Amino acid sequence: MNIDSPVTVLLVDDDSLIRAGLGAILGSDQRICIVGEAENGHRAIELSQRLDPAVILMDIRMPQLDGLSAMESILDQKPDAKVMILTTFGDESYIDRALSGGAAGFILKSSGPDELISAVLAVAEGAAALSPRIAQRVIEKVRNLDSSGQSDAQTLVRKLTAREHDVLALVGASLTNSEIAGRLFLTEATVKGHMTSIMLKINARNRVDAALIAYRAGIVDAQIPGCCIPRGIFDASTCYYMHTHINW
Repeated sequence: MNIDSPVTVLLVDDDSLIRAGLGAILGSDQRICIVGEAENGHRAIELSQRLDPAVILMDIRMPQLDGLSAMESILDQKPDAKVMILTTFGDESYIDRALSGGAAGFILKSSGPDELISAVLAVAEGAAALSPRIAQRVIEKVRNLDSSGQSDAQTLVRKLTAREHDVLALVGASLTNSEIAGRLFLTEATVKGHMTSIMLKINARNRVDAALIAYRAGIVDAQIPGCCIPRGIFDASTCYYMHTHINW
């Protein structure tokens, strides 16, 4: 991360004390810059348009307009916006709606300062941060997919070239574009080009769609270091984020 260009963050929470605490935690890292605060969803939409932050840290329950509705509105206007949900609520309905709606992550307020900072930086780089407890639920959902999902995924993957197949497998293993470039001896721009082609061919609406398709199709190598969705194994103590976001 280039500290000369810090990650700009918009904080959205109806509690001013929580906003102050979040600002203090994130502001303690020179790689992060707080550019604005909003106390409700309407204000979040307004400031996201005006400030264009790299990451929007959004609470769920707020007056006037809740965080999930605000997130959906923001993503309708700017599909590549990075909204990370930060809440005390681990209810499955909230998780499903947040991640299927395009959230770049779902972090519980019980998370520690280091985890919060790491999550914001990860999201800014194109990852999707998930607290360990949330990540465990995501993995369980992936594992419970039926056999038809596997067959459909394999059909989609057959549309890819050999190089695109390799790239998708590494996306499924949670590698970033820069990590994929290093692994395959490509430039990052070339990887981005492959990703654009892959997304079109497999009809993935976002990076996690692509990762889930890779996993369903059985092309993710469980031995790849850093893989956050290995076959049959999930270590929440070491893998607390996925480099994708989930769309059920």
